[in-house]
Amino acid sequence: MLRVYFLLAAATLWADPRCVNCHQSIVDSYTRTGKARSIAAPRAEAQSQRQWFHDFSGRRMGVVWHQGTMTHFMENKGAVEAYDIGWAIGSGKEAKSYIVKIGDSLFQSPLAWYANRLIWDMAPGYVIDSNPTFYRPVRSDCLHCHANRTTPIRGTQNRYADDALAGAAITCDRCHGDATAHLSKPAKTNIVNPAKLTIAARDAVCDTCHLPGEARVLNPGKQFTDYQPGLAMEDVFTIYVARKNADDTILRVQSQTEELAASRCAIASQGKLWCGSCHDSHREPAEKDKAAWYRDKCQQCHAGEPAETHRRKAGDDCIRCHMPRQRPYDGSHASRTDHWIRTKKSEEKFLDRGELLRAWREPPKGLRTRNLALAYLNNAEQSRSLKRLREGLTELNETVKQGHTDGAVALAAGLQYMRQKKPELALPWLRRAVEDQPADTMRRLQLAAALANAGDIAEAKAQVMEAIRLEPLLEQAYNLLAQIEPARASYWKDQYRKAAPKRILP
Repeated sequence: MLRVYFLLAAATLWADPRCVNCHQSIVDSYTRTGKARSIAAPRAEAQSQRQWFHDFSGRRMGVVWHQGTMTHFMENKGAVEAYDIGWAIGSGKEAKSYIVKIGDSLFQSPLAWYANRLIWDMAPGYVIDSNPTFYRPVRSDCLHCHANRTTPIRGTQNRYADDALAGAAITCDRCHGDATAHLSKPAKTNIVNPAKLTIAARDAVCDTCHLPGEARVLNPGKQFTDYQPGLAMEDVFTIYVARKNADDTILRVQSQTEELAASRCAIASQGKLWCGSCHDSHREPAEKDKAAWYRDKCQQCHAGEPAETHRRKAGDDCIRCHMPRQRPYDGSHASRTDHWIRTKKSEEKFLDRGELLRAWREPPKGLRTRNLALAYLNNAEQSRSLKRLREGLTELNETVKQGHTDGAVALAAGLQYMRQKKPELALPWLRRAVEDQPADTMRRLQLAAALANAGDIAEAKAQVMEAIRLEPLLEQAYNLLAQIEPARASYWKDQYRKAAPKRILP
């Protein structure tokens, strides 16, 4: 009873009262879904406290729940670093990660709760980390899929205005768009219904969060929050995936869109089968009803005597055999439903994970070379793929020939000249990148590195100091100052310690 009351009370946190007036039953059922719990205040879990030794770092990790406050800590050689938790990310169905607020900056905790095992452990990405830290920035584009609204300070990595997560969990407008006109004069024609959109626009509503891809590239002058349901996603940003490689069976978290698209059911439906064919965003079936719920969805296409004969032989749970649970590769202890619908006769599973990239859906024609170049170059930094770097350089040369000189292209060009150890050629490009977004601290650090390599130490230091003014907890800035002024390296390390006094440094 207490749990039901908590969930119903939470509706007032995310639902516009005017939505409730007309859609009370939808609000009530939606409040019980995972999306309505995508971000929330931390709560005591089944295992409210735990301490353990993390072998890779040699540190003791721990979680304490005391008088309504959750605290995460790590201990190394007697030094203890502890932080109260601000928000829990995730519905808790599989797992939860956590956010620490330090000043006006948000960081990810290296600890996570795994509901499927009822245990605290290292968060994905920290499992084999030899230097886990509470200072991994939480960027607004990462929060976008969990929080309805955020208030990032533009240009910074992870600084936010006073009410950092003003919108709490995912709300109605994430799928239905701006409801201002609809709330003023309710009508079916002034609210977005994803099921009524074109195939590309319909799928984009789900793809923005469930298709991470290998790279996401913004169009010039755009931010990810500019995308609204009903728009063509590629008018704001483009998602790039890897080309098919039949020998690769790696499973990623949140690649449901790619898996479903590769399924025979989706291919044969010619676009009719989509997320909403099986999932109701407004409600989720109870655990005991899931097999029947999804079987009913399957039988909308697979009906008749053959299906009934198959049911008598194999049972009622279609999902168990045709979409089994899988364990992701990325360090997560969670598992999830594989959306590649298969039969025993299906070919060996593949995912789109070759070294070449392609747009999931192409951007406007004039941006295709530009966006592909940035996708390759941005991803090459993460994947350390020489092939992707080479492809990106080829596309970047063509992009510059086409006359693209916006800030993102300028940054990419400047970084390539830096990679070639030609700082004098990098400087004009990096200056252009900073002029495009003066508050972007990472662009200023790239410019500072080029200036230092070109011998202009004074201006390099000035650029770094401006980055620190904009973002006092930017560790890379202090590290760069230590490189620019090696004789004062210990001084700059001490300055960072003053900015982040709790942090245990290696």
